[in-house]
Amino acid sequence: MRRNKLPNWLVDRLGVAVVVLILAVGVILLGQRGLFSPISGTLLAPLVPVQQFVTQIYNTVYNNLFAPSDLEELRRRNAELEAQVAQLTDENSRLQEIEAQYRVVSALLDYARANPEQSYLAADVVGRDESLFLRYVLLNKGTNDGVTRDMPVVTEQGLVGVITEATANASKVLLITDASSAANVRLQESRAEGVVIGQESGELRLLFIPLDVEMKSGDRIITSGLGGTYPPGLVVGTVASVRRRTNDVSQEADVRSAIDFNQLETVLIITSFKPPELAPLLGTPAPP
Repeated sequence: MRRNKLPNWLVDRLGVAVVVLILAVGVILLGQRGLFSPISGTLLAPLVPVQQFVTQIYNTVYNNLFAPSDLEELRRRNAELEAQVAQLTDENSRLQEIEAQYRVVSALLDYARANPEQSYLAADVVGRDESLFLRYVLLNKGTNDGVTRDMPVVTEQGLVGVITEATANASKVLLITDASSAANVRLQESRAEGVVIGQESGELRLLFIPLDVEMKSGDRIITSGLGGTYPPGLVVGTVASVRRRTNDVSQEADVRSAIDFNQLETVLIITSFKPPELAPLLGTPAPP
């Protein structure tokens, strides 16, 4: 029986195909083992400009067809987000301010409840002394609200000062830190009496404490009620440091108030306090 013989050209092509297949498999195996890594960069380098060119063409076509609508949408969305952020920032600022005011008013309310023997009127600070020597603040309450001269002014931290002038809708408070201010006080623990005066520096000083009184840093100082300028029991501050000299007939002390007089916002006016008329009994002329 005679077998058909394949044509020579077909045999040649099959041979080439087998060789190519073997080479391809070999290249793959060698590549997996990393033998072509040193020359891969050199072989691929000519293709980099082609890749960049194709990428540029693709980006240009995509931007012309799709980017404008996407860009406008992104801009619109960004504007909306910026508006929302601005609104939330404004609301957060207002809420923080409300919270701060609430804390101040709440503390004053607690003070008024803890001291029910007096009547109080809350007032906001609307002006401050701009000079170097006088120390006062202006309040937004006046005679229309029942405010009169000589009414004490306090916060929950202690004594602020006294009303010295009042108009229909405003009043002036002379601070206890003013150099012309003086308050009769006592040390709460020892009951020793003295006077706290203001200084040109804005500090407070305690005078006329007898030498035999043991006075130390941290001792609490309250108004004594003597002289009738202030009701008794208002906190003035605490002893900061003691000054005692051998030849002096009394000792002094620097006084630290818990109040930051430069940051006063809201205060309480003690409207129920009426200074007693002591001048006729003492044989001294009444104040103008």
